[in-house]
Amino acid sequence: MFSIIMPIYNSENYLRDSIESVINQSIGFKENIELILIDDGSVDSSPQICEFFKDLYPNNIKILRIENSGPSAARNCGLSNVSEKSKFIGFLDSDDTFSQNALQSVYNFFCDSEDVNIAVLPVYYTGKKEGGHKLNNRFEKGTRVINILNDYKAIHFYIGGTFYRKHILNSTALFDETIKFWEDAIFFNQLLLKEKRYGAVAEGKYYYRKRKEKNSLVDRSWFNKKRYTYLLNTCYMTLLRDSIKQYDIVLPYLQFLIVYHMKLFLYQNYRDIYKSVLDQQEQKKFVDDFIKILRYIKPQIIKEQNMPMYYKEFMYHLLEANTEALENIKKERVLQSSCTITSTKIKGFKLELTGHFINQYYEMQENDEIYIRYFNRLKKCKREELKKTIEVWGYKLRDFRYAGFVVEIPIWAFAFDFVLKTPNDVLELNHVNIFKSLLTRVFKKR
Repeated sequence: MFSIIMPIYNSENYLRDSIESVINQSIGFKENIELILIDDGSVDSSPQICEFFKDLYPNNIKILRIENSGPSAARNCGLSNVSEKSKFIGFLDSDDTFSQNALQSVYNFFCDSEDVNIAVLPVYYTGKKEGGHKLNNRFEKGTRVINILNDYKAIHFYIGGTFYRKHILNSTALFDETIKFWEDAIFFNQLLLKEKRYGAVAEGKYYYRKRKEKNSLVDRSWFNKKRYTYLLNTCYMTLLRDSIKQYDIVLPYLQFLIVYHMKLFLYQNYRDIYKSVLDQQEQKKFVDDFIKILRYIKPQIIKEQNMPMYYKEFMYHLLEANTEALENIKKERVLQSSCTITSTKIKGFKLELTGHFINQYYEMQENDEIYIRYFNRLKKCKREELKKTIEVWGYKLRDFRYAGFVVEIPIWAFAFDFVLKTPNDVLELNHVNIFKSLLTRVFKKR
């Protein structure tokens, strides 16, 4: 009934868990599952682990071997060896696992929704990181059918935990072996552009391993030149052209998908790596091509992304778009922002508070002042200049030099409010109760 395709490359530390998660499926491994293991030229003990399980389940496990060619070639090899009797095909990476009910949940969905050909599971992290993936909000309403023409924010781009009716994976629905990055996102979304719908199966789970070693393909990709201009022009552009060819427009779904992925280039963990990977001419081309891709994205799609405001502002700046819509959001959200106390010292009968007003919605200016209100008294905080900025590709997005403060208040003034005064406004910020905060910390340590 199910064929599960697993590409393997040097996964000896996790492979047993991955294979056992398939064997232990509640739907019944011997009766309903074939597991296709493709050894992509491993040089560790992965081949021996595969043989061990093959000996235990000779009728359910296939082992295929290819010279090291990458996950696309391995998955294609698996697709070409699916049994005739299989009805559904799924993908599992060799360091990830399924929940025990995963395949039963997918089977139930396909039985209930006979005209839907694709299904996906929610992703949960395991290993170095735990918790649910941000895109799991698609599953909050339970198992359902998602139409991407209507629900354009319900994006999907990873291959693990995706399932397909066998008949839609014909000879034209293969992984592009010439593409070295994002090939799984292209594979999935090219199919989805044709199908328009997929099932979000909430009951099962796909556990994605974040390795402590930081040596996964995703981690290493940032140090490969093809992670930059090549990814933009070959991968993003492939889907953009496909959408235009089929619909005469770039669907909002694809716009949301691509900008969701593009924002990673701006994030602190990744934004400066390109300097060590690309020469100056390549860096300029990368930024130019980033802007070219961004021009396919409507500002409204950027506004709706879950990312810090200064990245949205940066993308608007690159597009030379009107930022009025963002300014309105910033005015609303700054009222919900808080001053942060970073240290508290007792000096005789006084408390010395050090902190800052750093947030994504407002950049403190030289003429701005932070005040503390206690017992109907308003006391101005002294400025403590900070050396903190946020820069991307030579553009300064935020300068927090004026955001720091230090102030002394009477020790008995344990409850107070922060107030921000600008030349044009007086903004009431957060309320603080020092004793309550200290008690909370004490009980947390116990």
